[in-house]
Amino acid sequence: MPEPRVNDIRGLDLAVRDLAASEAFYTKHWGLDVAARDRNTVYLRATGREHHALALHQSPRIEVLGANYAAPDKATVDALHAKAVGAGVDIVAAPHALPAIGGGGYGFSVRTPDGIRHTLSCDVARHATAIDDKRRPRKFSHVVFRSKDYPQLETFLREVLGFKLSDRTDGIDFFRCSGDHHSVALGKLTGPGLHHMAFELPDLDGLMGASGRMKLAGHIIEWGVGRHAGPGNNIYSVFVDPNGLAAEYTTEMEQVDETTYPHRTAEDWRNLPIRPCAWGMGMERSERLRQANTGKLVDELNRRHCETMSQRSAS
Repeated sequence: MPEPRVNDIRGLDLAVRDLAASEAFYTKHWGLDVAARDRNTVYLRATGREHHALALHQSPRIEVLGANYAAPDKATVDALHAKAVGAGVDIVAAPHALPAIGGGGYGFSVRTPDGIRHTLSCDVARHATAIDDKRRPRKFSHVVFRSKDYPQLETFLREVLGFKLSDRTDGIDFFRCSGDHHSVALGKLTGPGLHHMAFELPDLDGLMGASGRMKLAGHIIEWGVGRHAGPGNNIYSVFVDPNGLAAEYTTEMEQVDETTYPHRTAEDWRNLPIRPCAWGMGMERSERLRQANTGKLVDELNRRHCETMSQRSAS
């Protein structure tokens, strides 16, 4: 068989402290729908047929728990598991039937040195139909993880999961598992943690409509609307959710031809006219977004919660 590799990213699992508030943000404002729930978890779908793009788990601490990837079939899942075992990756669970509440299917999980769980699966249940609303996200697009020193993470992505390197820059390296320029990127920032997560809209009009809905609901556009003048060439508008996490709407992600894409190094990009926004509009991130990208917002929220709990215990 061909070299086994994942062929898409499904979404993320997040631990949140206020599950009700987080669900309200992502359904009433962001544009996702509840696909399933149990006592402490809610699974949220986009308008596409994928079972869910985001899973929110009630927890005393805010953090990214895991990323979920698609594989084409059971043979590929088993082959990827064998690769992970051979590479000495920390196996959380061997291939097995996954819980029906999250879409079921067949898969396994590993944990990388940064403590994040990565689940690879096939045969996950899909919704019978897509939702016809271009002003809501149609799928999970990509995730950028923070990691100051991540050789092991890059090795895991490329040698175990089969990701391909698209581009390197001085700040972020970009990896693909499908036709999208990147599904995972690694940011050279103090980690571990989430730099940002992105959800895809069908087109520019859809992204503008979604961004307008957020703005009318009182959520500040922390960066954008703009088009990246650099890797991906995608359009973006970025917000901060109630948990201090950066969430992006994106569209028009560059599509990569495996045989002709001109992979560029950090040195190449230094010599190209790269800048935050090709249009000259979304040039500056807000200070609040910078705090979210570096994890400082989440750290502060977690610190305040710990102090509150300590005070209650002492009283």
